[in-house]
Amino acid sequence: MQVVNRLKSTLDNPFIFNALQFAIAGTQNKTRRLIREGLQLKAGERLLDVCCGTGEFADVALNEYIGIDINPKYIEYAEQRFGKGNGHPERAFVAQDITGYEFSRTYGTFPKAMLINSMHHLSDAENLAVLEGIARVTTERFVIVDMDPTPSNPLSRFLAKQDRGQFIRPLAEQIALAEKFFEVERGGEYYSGLCGQTIIVCKVRS
Repeated sequence: MQVVNRLKSTLDNPFIFNALQFAIAGTQNKTRRLIREGLQLKAGERLLDVCCGTGEFADVALNEYIGIDINPKYIEYAEQRFGKGNGHPERAFVAQDITGYEFSRTYGTFPKAMLINSMHHLSDAENLAVLEGIARVTTERFVIVDMDPTPSNPLSRFLAKQDRGQFIRPLAEQIALAEKFFEVERGGEYYSGLCGQTIIVCKVRS
């Protein structure tokens, strides 16, 4: 157990985290396509990426992008790899907590937002706080991508069990959380590389 815990703790290093993600999930181009389709993203629209991690989905945006995460190591890495430090002045990464009001006071609202591969790291109460924060600043559409706990592929099921997220939920439970604050249009399951994934497409309630 100590070896497993040490291995999981190394994933706080953004380089190791990204290498492992690529090995399991591949390029995730299918995920990017599904997110864009779900968001109905248009050129010129601001996109908010909550719990953005190392910023690997910043290129989903067609124009202005802001990634927010509470891990400053990830934010520093994302800024250098995918943001202004790598020639993308239209992208910003900030170390803040979406559950408070400081972010909304500073950055205002966004027509589109996404929460990628984060729900399974958070308890129900933590997810509800994050979703409430997202609902506060999102005006049109919202997409969630997360892990499928029971994919049909045996190797994928094994990998899901090894994930350091302690709250991997079935799609129905993910949808139930989202429905607290959003109108869920649809939900489904798919594969990205060896990783079984879920996607939930939402509209902001009028």
